Formats: sequence, structure tokens, C-alpha cells
Amino acid sequence: MKYPTIIDSQQLFREHDHPLKAGLDPQCRSTMPLCPESFVKVMKNIDTFIFDADGVLWLGESVMPGSPRLIDYLVQHDKQIIVLTNNATKSRAVYAKKLEKLGYNPQKMNKNNLVNPAAVVADTLHRSGLNGKRVYLIGEQGLRDEMDELGIEYFGHGPEKKMDEEGGAFMYDIKLEENVGAVVVGYEKHFDYTKLMKASNYLREDDVLFVATNEDETCPGPNPEVVIPDAGPIVAAIKCASGRDPLTVGKPCSPAFNYIKRKWNINPSRTMMIGDRTNTDVKFGRDHGMKTLLVLSGCHQIEDIVENQMNERDDMVPDFVAPCLGALVPERV
Repeated sequence: MKYPTIIDSQQLFREHDHPLKAGLDPQCRSTMPLCPESFVKVMKNIDTFIFDADGVLWLGESVMPGSPRLIDYLVQHDKQIIVLTNNATKSRAVYAKKLEKLGYNPQKMNKNNLVNPAAVVADTLHRSGLNGKRVYLIGEQGLRDEMDELGIEYFGHGPEKKMDEEGGAFMYDIKLEENVGAVVVGYEKHFDYTKLMKASNYLREDDVLFVATNEDETCPGPNPEVVIPDAGPIVAAIKCASGRDPLTVGKPCSPAFNYIKRKWNINPSRTMMIGDRTNTDVKFGRDHGMKTLLVLSGCHQIEDIVENQMNERDDMVPDFVAPCLGALVPERV
């Protein structure tokens, strides 16, 4: 079953669409549907709200209707707001401008309360101490901007030079740089066989760090019939070829949580993670002791919660579910 992006707040779920009616086992970990009235009660026990971005605050280049109103409502009630996206293609500064353009309050939604894997990768490399070594980078502008901010030297991004395919043996004579301390992998539209080969060969050295932004298989977009591969398939290819596992910094992994904990000193038991994916957002919240809310305005739906319960994946079963953020705003704010 599919849910509309915006629905009447007085009719959060039709009777036959209620999660229990949809097949959730009441003996398993329960997921509670939220409406404005019940959300107000839950909100009293939460100090910090962490929001995923794409599929929650926006979808592609469009604002998710009703989401800015909920953010304003939470700010009015002195709640701390953090935005945590797994998208490393742009920097925090660029995402802050996007939020403002989409109608979010720039005083409360800005670079200072944004976190993305690009920022966490740069922080991780900076804290690791590369000792003058360079980073082989597979990634977009966001990673470059955040690494520039911390003075980290990198190379390899962008399209590779066209090889002479007539020769047929370019792969046996590929040029590798020296003094490489880390390989960083994220989404990059120019990823190809040459980049796969270079990354895998740099990673033959055990002291070369292997850091990945995130392992999302796909990302949401305005056309649900079109699959948009994310960083996950690229990371998987390099894992397979190199035989090494990366330190992945994005949700659901711990580096993003540790970054947030250091910066804001949050109390996980009084924090709620809100997102549209059970395997990243919900798992991230559950693994780190937070309350979790799945909104059905992006990737995952009620069927995915049911499947997770059937497979005994309680770490991907949310505490709460709602169609979208806009469905949680009280009529009188």
C-alpha cells in the first residue's frame, strides 16, 4: 500500500491501513502511528530531534509540504534541531542555502546544525593524523569543500582521462601516485573501472585508511519508477575488489553518532531520529539508544516494517510511524 504525502490530520490512517491491520504482529516490537495529538504527548519526553533530509524535509528540489511548519513548531517549544543527511555530494553550507530557499527558518536551520558524511569524513581524517599524506578521493564537491575547510590534501576526483582502448592493456600499466594515506569513497557520477582499479591498488597497503561516506543502495527522487543508485554500489565494488571493509561514517554507523555526541552532547534517551529509511535512519536511532519515527514520504513503507518484524530485525522496526512531518502539526500552532 502507498501513502499520500499529505493527508487530513483527522484521518491519519484509514482503518484498513492501520499498521496492525496491515500485518504487524502485536506480539513483536510495536510501532505506534502518530497523529498531532499523540505527537504532542511524545514530544514532551524529547529534547533533541534529528531529521534526515531527502524524503523528509525535501524531495529532490521541492520542499516536503508541511515540514517547515513542524520545524517551526518544535523551535517554538525550545527543542534542539539537528539535520543529519547521508548525502555527501554537497557541503553543509550548500545544504543550509537549500533549506533557506525551501522556506525553512535560517536562524534555526543553518550550517551550524547540519551534519552530513562529508563533514564527518573530513573530521575523521583530520583527527586521524595523515601526517602530510594525501587522500585518493572518489566523491563530489561536498567532500572537497569540507576537506578544503580542514586543509586536507586530496586528488583523483572528476573524470579520468580517456584511455587508449585499442591497446587493450592499459590496466596492466596504470599510474599510481605516491604518499597516499587514505582512500575516501562516496557517490561520484564519474566512477568507472579505472577509479575502481586505482582505489583497490592503493588499498593494498594496510596503513592506507579506507573511509566511505555511506552505503545507501539508492536515494529517493521525484519519480518513484526510476532507480537512483547511491554510494552503496560504488563502495561495494571497491570492497569486493580490494578485499577490505571501510570505516563507513554515515547512518547507521557510529562515526556520525559520535560526531553529534561530541558537538551537541545529546542525551540519546531524550532524542528522536526521524527518517524515511528503516535500514539507515531507524537502525541508526535504535543502535544508539534513540527513539525512532519513520515517515512514509520517502523510501520505506508499512510493508517494510512488516518485513523487518517477520525477519526479526527489531533494529529496523521504528517506535513510531507517520505519513509525513506535515501530518504531525497541530491545527492550532
